[in-house]
Amino acid sequence: MNTTTARQLVDRLFRSLPLLLVFLLMSMSTARADTGDQLRLVELFTSHGCSSCPAADRLLGELLQQDDQLLGLEFHVDYWNTLVHGNAGSWVDPFSQRQFTDRQRAYEVSGLAGRPGVYTPQAVVNGQVALVGSDRRSIQRALQQGQTQQLHIGFAISSPVSAKPEMRITLSAEPAQLAALAGTAISLLRYRDTASTRITAGENKDLVHVNHHIVYAVAELGQIEPERGLSFTVAPPAEDEGCVVLVQNGALTPVFAAAECP
Repeated sequence: MNTTTARQLVDRLFRSLPLLLVFLLMSMSTARADTGDQLRLVELFTSHGCSSCPAADRLLGELLQQDDQLLGLEFHVDYWNTLVHGNAGSWVDPFSQRQFTDRQRAYEVSGLAGRPGVYTPQAVVNGQVALVGSDRRSIQRALQQGQTQQLHIGFAISSPVSAKPEMRITLSAEPAQLAALAGTAISLLRYRDTASTRITAGENKDLVHVNHHIVYAVAELGQIEPERGLSFTVAPPAEDEGCVVLVQNGALTPVFAAAECP
């Protein structure tokens, strides 16, 4: 090989290097939920102001650790924030939001099986069954008897060199299934993985408490429209955070499909 040919090969290699880097940084495309898979979702309505809630919060953490297929979410309600507990006073839960109280009340209206109502700790399994949030046996039984996913949900995360990472969410199903679910909302729920809080007032005064999968934002991505593609681009979860896609009309219908972001 002469000097000119070698130089040409080196030049080609360096010209192709940016494209190669882009290819390497375009990361995985994964399906996180498939049609026919078992749906395993627990929504825990909880509060730092409730003395019965720490046991339920710990249970959710244990279930998440034991079952990597489980989708577990904590929704911190706000109706405990103004309750005064004698000399301990009241405690405002820093994770509480009115929209989470509204979600629990919507579940009450929807007519859940089990133990519906507005109370804490309350676990709602697959948007169908309400249970005491610390009742391990009943929660596990409800998960075993749950329905199947009605949609395929896939994710693809890309990290191009010159842009911020993006996550594409794609949903698909048979045409008849999409038609049956037409108009159903598709939502993205973002959560913090864990948080430790020193509670200085209220029923749990002086407790240092750990929470798991604490929902802090809910955004509707769109609705199922059978005649259009179901693909959405969002920012991937930040470090120490996660997100879940839900296919459900608020809390007024069962959860038809759900998937954890990669």
